[in-house]
Amino acid sequence: AFGERDDREATVEVLRAHPGPLVLVTPPDHATPLDAGHVSIELPVLAESARLDVWRGALADAGVISKPELLAARYRLGPGSIYRAVAATLDRAVSGVDVTAELERYIRQTRDARLGQHARRVERLATWDGLVLPPDILDSLRELVGRVKHRRTVFETWGMEQTMATSRGLTALFSGPPGTGKTLVAGVVARELGLDLYQIDLSKLMSKWIGETERNLAAIFDAAEDGQVILLFDEADSLFAKRTEVRSSNDRYANLEVNYLLQRLDTFEGIAILTTNASSSIDPAFKRRLSFRLSFPFPDEETREELWRVHLPPKLPTQGALALDKLAHKYPLSGGYIRNACLRAAFLAAQDETPVTQHHLDRAVRLEYAELGKLSASGAID
Repeated sequence: AFGERDDREATVEVLRAHPGPLVLVTPPDHATPLDAGHVSIELPVLAESARLDVWRGALADAGVISKPELLAARYRLGPGSIYRAVAATLDRAVSGVDVTAELERYIRQTRDARLGQHARRVERLATWDGLVLPPDILDSLRELVGRVKHRRTVFETWGMEQTMATSRGLTALFSGPPGTGKTLVAGVVARELGLDLYQIDLSKLMSKWIGETERNLAAIFDAAEDGQVILLFDEADSLFAKRTEVRSSNDRYANLEVNYLLQRLDTFEGIAILTTNASSSIDPAFKRRLSFRLSFPFPDEETREELWRVHLPPKLPTQGALALDKLAHKYPLSGGYIRNACLRAAFLAAQDETPVTQHHLDRAVRLEYAELGKLSASGAID
């Protein structure tokens, strides 16, 4: 990558002095460090149907068995990457045995090498059974999943790609109070789609050096598009914040980062989920570019009772009646804190060498409040 202006000018001088032919390979939307008059060839990203043809050809040439339809839909790879992936699995291929798992392992490893510096793969993903949400939120989530599953039909078969020059990716904003299930739902979506979920580490992404944050973001978005993963930006308001009036150089560079993100989201063809507790802090221009905006409400009493029930598994030993309705009525807790209280109660019971009782649940909730500095166990935990 050609970063600072001085580096770029030095590169141009070196290439200008080269006496023979030159072939440069640069990323998309990248300024070419050559004088005017050079020949430029742009290789477009393959559509899914074209990727399918390449996968079929590469597998047939190698004489191995796999699921090309799945690979073409899941990974946005070019021909070179596809042939390299197939070649890398040849030494482990067994005649007549499907090598899809080996191919996906290779692709995942190469993708991890690109994403690993700024993100971590979430290993444990929740299921639909663990969700307790209002029906309208569940309907929106199923629509979100359908947008990914039927992308090829809508964009290629039905020709919508001809009218959608930008915003062809899927970006969603999950907003709501702490513990209402925003991050949990991102895992459910990833599991349903059979995609890996990568949680972005904002502390490693954001840099004090000018232009470094934008380079990190570019690397993440590029890798996500190629590998068809879901990017999860937790506490997204710190990165996607409103632009401010320029009063110092810091304000100017912060606004440049936001402007870059706006431009990149327009061209992004992958999947990204943003979560926030403060939706009003996010720049309105980002909100206009989002595919989905879901607001997760604080659970009412009936929902809280169901959350208590969901977080107490059938194998958990209990003694006596558990008044979950009274817990839901007395303690206005969100799902995350109810989960913590259930886990805490289980450990308290294990320490007492007894099954879980109502006393353990009440004690666990009081400890949750006390741990967060709450003098009363009657209000909501922020």
